[in-house]
Amino acid sequence: MRFRFTARQHLRRAREFEAVRKFGRAFQSAPFVFTLHIPELVDGAIPVRRFGVIASRRVGNAVVRNLCKRRARELFRNHQHLLPEHCDCVLLVRRRFPELTFTELEKRFVQAYEYVTRAK
Repeated sequence: MRFRFTARQHLRRAREFEAVRKFGRAFQSAPFVFTLHIPELVDGAIPVRRFGVIASRRVGNAVVRNLCKRRARELFRNHQHLLPEHCDCVLLVRRRFPELTFTELEKRFVQAYEYVTRAK
């Protein structure tokens, strides 16, 4: 099956990121912090999984940060079907993120979404 990461799925505004980080459930690991929030669905709205990446200068120079963001978006794109139908996700990249292989990042990402989607 082929999955896409469309423009509708991008978290863009600072207040959207803040809401996810404030009200969401987080999973912390060495390479990243994954936070998931399930907002209220407005009547008539189409459910959509949205995703945003935060990579500060501590991670590395612009080339490294952009590589990390591309990898993070690819992780979400490949595994979005496992997340709830309507949710907002934020992945905060840490310094160890660029050191790990994509396969290792994938394992940690799967572990993260399984944790945050588990019942409280």
